[in-house]
Amino acid sequence: MKKVFRKKRDIDKEEFLSSEKKGQEIMNSDIRIPNNIKGLSDREVQQRYAEGKYNKEVEDLSRTTKQIIMDNALTLFNFINLFLAVAVFAVGYPKNALFFWIIIINTAIGVIQEIHAKKTIDKLSIVNKTEVIALREGQLTKIVQDEIVLGDVLVLTLGNQVPSDGIVLHGEGMEVDESLLTGESDKITKQDGDKIMSGSFITSGLGFVEITAVGEDNFVSKLSKEAKTEKPSTSELMNSLNLLIKGLTFAIVPIGLLLFWSQYQSTQSFPKTVLGVSGALISMIPEGLMLLTSVAFAVGAANLARKQTLIQRLSCIETLARVDTICLDKTGTITDGSLTFKELIPQAGFPASEIERAMSEMMAGLSDQNATAKVLRSRFPLTQTAWKVKEVVPFSSDRKWSGVTFEEKGSFVMGAPEFIYSEVPKDLREKLAPYNEQGDRVLILVHFMDELTSPVLPQQKETVAIFIIADTIRENAVDTFSYFSKQDVTLKVISGDNPITVSQIAKQAGIAGAENFVDMSTISSSENFNELVENTTVFGRVTPYQKRELIQALKQNGHTTCMTGDGVNDILSLREADVSVAMASGSDAARAVSDVVLLNSDFSSMIQVLNEGRRVINNIERVASMYMVKTIYSAILAVTFIFLFLPYPFAPLQLTPINTLTVGIPSFILALEPNYQRIKGHFLTNILRISVPGALTVVFNILVLQLAGIWFDLSHQDVSTMCVLLTGCVGFQVLLRAARPLDLKKKIMFGLLLVTFLICFLFFGDFFMLTSLFTRNVLFYLPLILGSRSIFNYISLFMTRAIYEVEKRKENRQIKKKKRVI
Repeated sequence: MKKVFRKKRDIDKEEFLSSEKKGQEIMNSDIRIPNNIKGLSDREVQQRYAEGKYNKEVEDLSRTTKQIIMDNALTLFNFINLFLAVAVFAVGYPKNALFFWIIIINTAIGVIQEIHAKKTIDKLSIVNKTEVIALREGQLTKIVQDEIVLGDVLVLTLGNQVPSDGIVLHGEGMEVDESLLTGESDKITKQDGDKIMSGSFITSGLGFVEITAVGEDNFVSKLSKEAKTEKPSTSELMNSLNLLIKGLTFAIVPIGLLLFWSQYQSTQSFPKTVLGVSGALISMIPEGLMLLTSVAFAVGAANLARKQTLIQRLSCIETLARVDTICLDKTGTITDGSLTFKELIPQAGFPASEIERAMSEMMAGLSDQNATAKVLRSRFPLTQTAWKVKEVVPFSSDRKWSGVTFEEKGSFVMGAPEFIYSEVPKDLREKLAPYNEQGDRVLILVHFMDELTSPVLPQQKETVAIFIIADTIRENAVDTFSYFSKQDVTLKVISGDNPITVSQIAKQAGIAGAENFVDMSTISSSENFNELVENTTVFGRVTPYQKRELIQALKQNGHTTCMTGDGVNDILSLREADVSVAMASGSDAARAVSDVVLLNSDFSSMIQVLNEGRRVINNIERVASMYMVKTIYSAILAVTFIFLFLPYPFAPLQLTPINTLTVGIPSFILALEPNYQRIKGHFLTNILRISVPGALTVVFNILVLQLAGIWFDLSHQDVSTMCVLLTGCVGFQVLLRAARPLDLKKKIMFGLLLVTFLICFLFFGDFFMLTSLFTRNVLFYLPLILGSRSIFNYISLFMTRAIYEVEKRKENRQIKKKKRVI
């Protein structure tokens, strides 16, 4: 089927009309159209589009170009930097305002990168637009949601999310889940004439729905998108950065005011006071850190977009990198979703011909459009129609069966044996066992004369046939699951199928521990799920509610969970997991609530997703450690010099080459480097491991130089010069540590930056207010440079040991807590 996509939210009229002519194709469908429902004509569609009554999007989940520029440019810290730049310019030191131009350039580069990434993601979002089936000119046609017009008649089947508000014109066992809107997961049966709300999804049956609202007027514009984005953020990185920003926001103003008073008391010069305070506050501000973080996330999402993976929530990239447990369904993940009919086994003396006739009539009477229904409909085509349908109960993921009552023929029900029988008869269980053990999917057909008036089946029923259907394991399944095993990521298979069957397929796919399985239909609600999820790998016959409870138990046990799925029975667990992944070939509702959509519907793409998440987090960690060095030492020095009543050792112009060459330039390069190492430890402790030793080393050097200046009667300019050199040297030590492991490119980058710094120091002394190197100050340079390296290493070793002890104690507490929970 040719797909008609829109590249803009507001579609040109000519484009819309021409696509209606060229893009529509008549569907070869088994859906029967009621005689009294005709749908709109092409002329009516064109007229309503011309009136603006089409389903144009009213909200884009990604930020607009204007929002990206505004969010990155109009920040509190940028306003503080602007104020300081104006202040130093006003007191007669225009060269010291150079730092603000560098901030502007860095912001511009970051914004351009993020906009470029946004365009890549938006293009992929267009490809991911949901298609619906519309009835136009009396024929069924696939269109995308943007093309729905007021009054359109849509055909909604199992798994479809309702795109617009409407009224049910004709329903066939239609059940709707409105949990995305109301929070309640009860299934609601829809009769003819009932209203249906956008944002809900179909869990059973089929319905013809007339659209009564589009665009801004329909319910999905307000609540459906809220449902997609309301999942609370579990981003440790963003929480840590936000905590840092809040702390700096509250601290920077009072520190600045107190330092201004102290500096004025010591210098008695307003211009010098402004210069000193500006030098202190500028380094306290991690001006590029938040920008680089948003750019790194956006570029990561764009990289995945190029690999046919759509990220619908940027912060989930970090969560994916930290995932230690992946819960997956069998169908569409371990298997490729394709089914093959293998064998029909008649039972109770029923002739095969009668069973085939019953199945062909039954499949003609059912509106089910799932994979199992399609393979059975293909195997048992309807050649003649003589049986009259009286009642129909379509397939539901809750009951795991579907059935039809025929006049004079009784009722036929087909589905999973464990759900048709409260207890499967022993002789039947023995017949099914060999097929389950070899990984085949087993369905049974039962017959009884009672009418299907409720979802509860009568006790008296007879098994008339067994159907054997085979799943196809993905070609790359073994390699994919082996990779996750090597990465210490635990795999759990949660399926609605027979646990023995699922276990065998999981074994064939190479999932470790697949022999540990449980039949969830035998587990009571009072069972301790926390212990069950730790000791079991394969969960069979799982209901949607049990899937959610299993995810909750894993999270309570301290695991970071990822749930993959493609059906409506996965919705609750997808929303519960820390991060959720849907297959594009799955249901609309599963894609709508998921954080990540695999457009190629290939689970092996999760390897790329995991690696990209690790790259982003690892790079942000090392970049953050570089930014935090200057933030920490500037804050400590600012507070210290409030009480020392000595001139602040740095001017803004002196800090510019240090910040630019040891933090600014390398951070933009390192933030986009390939780095797929496993995430270890916590974000905050990882950055403090490097930044605290660097910052304390700088503080130690500055205080020693202040004492040396007093003892040896050095001028403020001499002391300031030595502070610049030593601080730059420590900055390069931190850069060297953060850039590990070093390759040729990083070594070249480090060498060029170091040479540039030394050139600035040696040959632009007047410009940076630096004195000549060849004075008695050389006696301080070499010992302090060598000494600062040793100090940095000693403090780093102490920090590593301290963090290890803290994390070990925390881990022991978590283990004890986990044991108590289990």
